[in-house]
Amino acid sequence: MTFDILVKDGTIIDGTGKPRFQGDIGISDERIKAIGTPNLAGAVGRKTISAFGRFVAPGFIDITSHADKNWALFSNPQQDYLLTQGVTSILVGNCGTSLAPLPARQAVESFKKWLLVPGITVNWLAVGEFLAELAKRPLGVNVGTLIGHGTVRRGLTRGESRPLTEEELPQFSQVIERGIREGAFGLSTGLVYSHEAPASPEELSELAKAIAAADGVYKTHLRHEGFNLAPAVNETVEIVRTSKARVVISHLKAIGKQAWPVFGKAIAMIERASDDGLAFYFDIFPYQRTGSFLYLLLPPWARAGGFAEILKRLRDPATRATIVTELQRLTIHYDRYIVATSATPSTNGKTIQEIAARTGETPEDTILELLLANDCRVTIFGKAISGKNLATGISHPLGMIASNGSGISAELRRTEKLVHPRSSGAATHFLHRFIRERGLVSWEEGIRKLTSFPAGVIGFRDRGRIQEKSYADLVIFDPEEVHDGSTYRNPFVHSTGIHHVIVNGKLAIENGQLTGIAAGQVLKKS
Repeated sequence: MTFDILVKDGTIIDGTGKPRFQGDIGISDERIKAIGTPNLAGAVGRKTISAFGRFVAPGFIDITSHADKNWALFSNPQQDYLLTQGVTSILVGNCGTSLAPLPARQAVESFKKWLLVPGITVNWLAVGEFLAELAKRPLGVNVGTLIGHGTVRRGLTRGESRPLTEEELPQFSQVIERGIREGAFGLSTGLVYSHEAPASPEELSELAKAIAAADGVYKTHLRHEGFNLAPAVNETVEIVRTSKARVVISHLKAIGKQAWPVFGKAIAMIERASDDGLAFYFDIFPYQRTGSFLYLLLPPWARAGGFAEILKRLRDPATRATIVTELQRLTIHYDRYIVATSATPSTNGKTIQEIAARTGETPEDTILELLLANDCRVTIFGKAISGKNLATGISHPLGMIASNGSGISAELRRTEKLVHPRSSGAATHFLHRFIRERGLVSWEEGIRKLTSFPAGVIGFRDRGRIQEKSYADLVIFDPEEVHDGSTYRNPFVHSTGIHHVIVNGKLAIENGQLTGIAAGQVLKKS
């Protein structure tokens, strides 16, 4: 037997959670053609890779990626920072925002405002058109998309933050049905954001019914991730109970020390929903520090109505004073929040406390001044997650690993703006920190959380497992060497210990070096 690529003498972790085994893998025409235990006798390869002493796993799958709306897939389609941590497939269109379907091409301006994106022409509206345009790019990884609840909702309401009318709701369901026919894997929500906050449980249940009818996934950024986490989870439970949709809570967490005790209640609610037969899952990123928007630190009433309304309140002296007072009543550790992106480069990489000390203002006034100076467009890193809760979520059988990262764009590398290190190292950070160092889960279970588990829940067919006829997306790595090198102050560092990465039967990384081969494909729900 002659194969395009023959992987020999590896320790195979097949992605299912089953015990590892020694074997060879023969690859031809994008697929795994044969698996030999302990070897493929007499087999030869046009390219032969010795995997002796190394793990061979399915390519890692990141189901909470924002590489679309940060335009990283367009300015840096190879996505080298994903490949060097072993990621071969991603799901975009998360947290309520997608690049399709668009009510009008001008709708993307709401995404562009967060990042300078020169030279990108939007020539699509529908999901199918977007995927066709994406397929023209030299993609380094496989890419599937969700439909963004907020993106569609903005179009239906003409940008107004309000409940949907009786006429608009069935229109939304039709948009979902068409989008899934054209290849989208489901619907995402970002209920914490102002344009989605008015969405009622009834609205969400009706949309989830449309998702369930099309066998898609309902992927939700909860309405609350702080002290009101439990009611937000309960809302989702009732939506799923009514609709029978398959659900994934995106980046489940309890933000802020006051909310930490609530995390256990949320987990218990998810477990009960699963025990009741509901298809209920969550993903989690392996960091205690979050990546978020500075304006979300404001009281809920102060951030209602979008940026224009927020800025109006901040410019009104009486309202501003009320906001400051309410912030002072909270326990906010300003030394734990790092400014990632703002129009003032000197603030990037500094904590709110450091900036306040330099300006002589209170931390609360510093927050408001940063928002005013940047038209609310400030992102932050905040150490707001309990280590104990993080460990609970990572090890839970209903939880999978995802980055919630943005992907690394060419623009980010050219500017002084920062990005959360999860964008360049979430998978390898999980492997070295939580499996090798802490032994929180076994290698077999950890790989399952990165491969077959998300692939099965989302609907990535023939991926996420090492088995015959599956697509040949493989990662070959040294379990003693794998490590992320990225930090909050220097996120632009490639992971190490990943020796080979194969995407659709092509070598994207060989002997630790990027080959420049772009073998990624657009994934469509079938």
